[in-house]
Amino acid sequence: MEITFDEPLVGEPDDSGRERRRGRWIAGVAAAMLIAAAGGVGYGIGRSVSTDDAGAAAAEEPAAEEPAAEVSTTDPPPATTAIVGELDSTSDSDFGSDGSTISASGGAGWTMFGGQPMSPVFERVTDDGYTLRAALGEPWETSFGPEVDGWQPAPWCYESAQIRVALGGNGVIDVGSAPWYREPYNGRATSVVGLGAIDGAPRWVVVAQTPPGTTSVTVTFGDGSTDTTAPQNDIAVLTVPGQMPAQVDEGESAYLVNSPPAYDIAFDGPEGTIALDSDAVGTWEDPVFRASCEPPPPALPEAGEQPADPAAAEAEIAAAMTALYDSSVLLDEDVVHLDDPTGVAQARDAVAEGSYSNEATTSVAVVEELVFTSPTEAWFRYRIDTDGVGLANRYGIAVQVDGTWKITRSTLCQDLAMAGGDCGGAWETIRPPGADDMYIESAENVTGD
Repeated sequence: MEITFDEPLVGEPDDSGRERRRGRWIAGVAAAMLIAAAGGVGYGIGRSVSTDDAGAAAAEEPAAEEPAAEVSTTDPPPATTAIVGELDSTSDSDFGSDGSTISASGGAGWTMFGGQPMSPVFERVTDDGYTLRAALGEPWETSFGPEVDGWQPAPWCYESAQIRVALGGNGVIDVGSAPWYREPYNGRATSVVGLGAIDGAPRWVVVAQTPPGTTSVTVTFGDGSTDTTAPQNDIAVLTVPGQMPAQVDEGESAYLVNSPPAYDIAFDGPEGTIALDSDAVGTWEDPVFRASCEPPPPALPEAGEQPADPAAAEAEIAAAMTALYDSSVLLDEDVVHLDDPTGVAQARDAVAEGSYSNEATTSVAVVEELVFTSPTEAWFRYRIDTDGVGLANRYGIAVQVDGTWKITRSTLCQDLAMAGGDCGGAWETIRPPGADDMYIESAENVTGD
């Protein structure tokens, strides 16, 4: 079905000289609802009729109804750009100064897409009767993310614009958003949006950016649900049955949780089929992706006089870190590996009883870089891997006490504190020289202060 506008979507002056804001209203939340309804349940939007030509329009003979155009599930619609044209949402009194609000009888409303123009980039009707549409907002001039000492994140680390995605049909009408990247990682990016739950028919909607030349994209979820489509404008939108959000009650507050499951996605193109799981399509789970998006860590202090056997000393320090972060080790052994175990046992108990107990019991500490600042002191950079979260670029200090290398109390207590364990007493977060300046510079670049 093709929807055309013979007049631009802008306001027109009425007899009082005031600008009518029909176009502005359509470009707000109502546009998303009307457009999705038009494709989902077969309504048509005719020519906009002004006050002056209303009588002439009423006198015209109604045209014979033409059969609705069939929309292919694989090919782009023949006049995609005529579906909504370019939604001109220029700010006026319907929108606030930032284009994010609309006037409403009960107060100001809000739309996630603000007052920006959006260009249609994808439309299809699935075999089971769902209409999927996507419109791309204006790309931002710059991407989010820190700039640290001349380093900037890769363009795929932070979104460059927003995609509005609409789902209609089978009694469902819903709108959501997904990120768009100016340069997707390896040319591919995927996002999952949960739509339809408000109508009691939840769907997972997958929005994929594809490399040029891609002929089809297929998603397969763990329950066997699958969908395939051809991309349009290097964007593919797919859908499978979803799940109703679960309500989580926490005392006086409650919220909904609807975490998308993992899925497999395959891109067919000139080079054959490239099949990936959802965690491997430009996510922080990919170590190469993560390395391109994280600023280089602050440098360790300069090396000083070395111990008699640096290799043996480094191995001893790494073994002490492994023992301290292995929850199967008895607390009594903390005394062996720490220069001061004061308060550590209590902090461990608090972590074990808290919300991060799983992360604590599965934690593994890996020393990644170490430098001896003296024969009896070493600084090192390490990471913590767990089944839940990972912590990178942590810094610690080891000291030699009576011929044995021990980890300083501050090194362990700073990590226990993040998981809700308080060692008490005096300890401090360990940062190498220059780290504070780096964090300040990063914050200034993000906030613009």
